[in-house]
Amino acid sequence: MPNVRGRGLIDALEFVRESWGEADLHRVVAELPSGTQAVCGGLIHDSDWYALEHLVAFLQTAHRLLAPDDPTFFRRQGHHAGQREKANYLGVMVATPELIAKTAPTIWRMFYDVGRLVPLEHGVGQIRDFPTTPELCQRFAGIWEGITSTPERPIVVTETRCRLRGDDCCEMTLTLPDGRPFL
Repeated sequence: MPNVRGRGLIDALEFVRESWGEADLHRVVAELPSGTQAVCGGLIHDSDWYALEHLVAFLQTAHRLLAPDDPTFFRRQGHHAGQREKANYLGVMVATPELIAKTAPTIWRMFYDVGRLVPLEHGVGQIRDFPTTPELCQRFAGIWEGITSTPERPIVVTETRCRLRGDDCCEMTLTLPDGRPFL
């Protein structure tokens, strides 16, 4: 069973809390399946492993209850998570585009116990051997935008390949808003 660090769950919960408030966070948790409800309603340790299905269930339920007409919900949650993690402790690992290219596989492994992130040339990265979902695809794009963007240099992430469409991996291309490569 694939797992995610507690940090990923905490970031999702904080996104809902900061965007909609404590009452709506409790409403989402109350609607979760019992096992996921116990995890999301309890004390989550940022460095412990939790079943990835809990994160997906939380994201799906929050979207359904709070923003059913928002097609950017999962990407915005990912962007929020990327910015939080960069501000909290990933900042030194993502200080420059060159560092991001070198540290991306390590960052992946810090958060997921399955799959791997393979950086390619010119700001292209592939996610291999990961059991993705539509919610996670959009979330990953947002995470990488949040981690790599600065106010002076916003980054746009485009998914160019996806396992859900039958490709052998998910592939994301990072570019500047004018289309120039990230690196």
